Amino acid sequence: MKALAAESGWVVLSADTAISRNPHEVEAWKRAGHPIFFLKNAWVHQLFWEQAARLCHLFPTIIKHASKARKGDGFLVPFKGQIEGM
Repeated sequence: MKALAAESGWVVLSADTAISRNPHEVEAWKRAGHPIFFLKNAWVHQLFWEQAARLCHLFPTIIKHASKARKGDGFLVPFKGQIEGM
């Protein structure tokens, strides 16, 4: 995250929702300043092509949220349903 903090324009996508429960990792992501989108657990129970199709479908919404996000904002991305701010 330190190396990423030196660059701008990044959006982070992670399936590791445990990061959001670890205060040290939360601090690192907030310091990096990039919006981060956490794929909720239901994603890992889907077939690869179902994940890819859903992510492609959600990509415009993710970009919209990212463009309005404040430094270090986090979001939860359910497999079905709406993206939620954290």
